[in-house]
Amino acid sequence: MNEIEQTLDKCLMAIGADCQRLLFALQQSPEAVWNEILRMESAGHAFHETCSGFQDKSAAHEIMTLIGALRVQMAKDGLMDREERAAFRKAVSAIKSCANQLRNLFGVKSTVSNRRLKTYVFYCSNHLDAGRLAGLGEEMGGETVKTIGLPCSGKVDVPYLVKALETGADGVVVVACKKSECRHFEGSLRAHKRVEAVESLLEEIGFGAGRMAVIECAKDGAGQACKEIKQFIEQVRNLSPIQIPGGAVNKQEPRVA
Repeated sequence: MNEIEQTLDKCLMAIGADCQRLLFALQQSPEAVWNEILRMESAGHAFHETCSGFQDKSAAHEIMTLIGALRVQMAKDGLMDREERAAFRKAVSAIKSCANQLRNLFGVKSTVSNRRLKTYVFYCSNHLDAGRLAGLGEEMGGETVKTIGLPCSGKVDVPYLVKALETGADGVVVVACKKSECRHFEGSLRAHKRVEAVESLLEEIGFGAGRMAVIECAKDGAGQACKEIKQFIEQVRNLSPIQIPGGAVNKQEPRVA
């Protein structure tokens, strides 16, 4: 890429990052949303100015139109109900998609990196122990695998899962007992529901699926569980890196039984 294309790409990357922050700001306050909209507008104006030397300014016009629509939608009534918030998220996702398409247009190809991944593993200590999980990272060539033991997989709540992503996890695994073997009856079922809730949130805000997983471990099934954890890590390697702003998710929602 030449210097102008590099500047355009930098602006588009900033807009993409603003989209992530904006979606999480929705769970904080109207002031936080306005701050992120203003930040995105600034990046959009920088992109527009850089495009001023091109004869075809349609790309810059499209981005600015989409960002302007966000401002209008927010100013209308503050996104009071669920449908308005859903429409706002959809509009932000459209901006992010447009920015990504334009990056490709300017010659930036997304590639799967050989970066070392960071994986959080929450596990039920009734069927697994830390010793059995130790060394997983080394076995996979130096990946970072952080293990957190729980008295029951049902104790893993939504804020724990989100916090793992906020602190840099590429993927999160919850190792639960088989539903029929859970000592606490519904613990394994709760783990499934909570992971599904966070996975849905990630899809809704444009990060896509595949970063969360529940692995059921039978008695004496530690070997199989470790194998499935390794398979999950390899699947996550094919996903684009994400960066979730720390503290951006309201820890009071979503609440899952």
